[in-house]
Amino acid sequence: MTVEVILAAFVGLVTGALLALWLDSQTLVRRVQDANAEKSKAHADLQKFQIRHRALEQEVQAVKMASQTAVQDTTQFEATIARQLAEIEASRDQLQTTIQTNEALRENLLEAQDRLEELEGLSLMAEEKLAASEAEHNRLVGDFQLVEAEIALLEAKVAQANDAGQQAQDCLAALEQKVAAAEVQFSAIEAEKDLALTQLQEAELTAAEQNARIATLEKQLQEAEAVRQELTAAQEKLHTADKHIQTLQDNVEDAHTMMQYSGKNELQLIRGIGPAYARRLNEFGINSFSELAKCEAQQIATIIKKKNWQVADIQDWIDEAKALAARLGSDA
Repeated sequence: MTVEVILAAFVGLVTGALLALWLDSQTLVRRVQDANAEKSKAHADLQKFQIRHRALEQEVQAVKMASQTAVQDTTQFEATIARQLAEIEASRDQLQTTIQTNEALRENLLEAQDRLEELEGLSLMAEEKLAASEAEHNRLVGDFQLVEAEIALLEAKVAQANDAGQQAQDCLAALEQKVAAAEVQFSAIEAEKDLALTQLQEAELTAAEQNARIATLEKQLQEAEAVRQELTAAQEKLHTADKHIQTLQDNVEDAHTMMQYSGKNELQLIRGIGPAYARRLNEFGINSFSELAKCEAQQIATIIKKKNWQVADIQDWIDEAKALAARLGSDA
């Protein structure tokens, strides 16, 4: 009865494990479908943005025919931005999908390890029962040998005392019944031993299958970890690309600002430099982007008489002046 309960519990555990794995696979498929839908939506939004951006680009070309070279550069920068944005979006979707797959694999590995521990417990129980069966078998063999010795002794007494033959025959019949009962009990123990051995073999086979599955899951987890590391490197690369895109956008805005320049002090085109700062810089002979780009931050701070509470970032002025001087060819 105990063996049947153990087998029923084992079958229930295996069935539950298979059902849990199937549910995990269905959940993973749904997550992948949702991620693909979000990716398609983001791609559609990006295409709308590109269409609007191209329309604005055409309008700028119609108004600023005299600045054809600057508009072509702007178009090239915008195409680069659109392509890199699409690559960033695709990499982010792939990263989310890989992270979810990695988490699912970790959960499956933990569940498989728990099931393996349960199977090992069942295997230990079967081994203990087998050992008890062997001890009982040895005891019955000893009883059987003892009975055989008693039978031999009684047969010798019967040969010596024929007058007590009937009594000896009765005693012999009783002993034969005892031997028969012992043989039946011995056969039952042998059958129970064979059943325990069969259960132990099945438990070992199941444990081997679970070990193989765990090895497969560990391999998949290692592959997922390698993908995660690659995606981390891709994220760093995307971060660098974001910075580059921001620089390109700043250059585009600077080009548009230069296109709209209509007689202002040139230095006022730099973010943070107003009329007062521009006038002070002009008084010290700094009138153009190239001249400002050659200065040191401490020198500019002294010229504009910057206070500690003021938030002007002079190094950003110098960097922007260098970019504008290189981009627009300013030599004033």
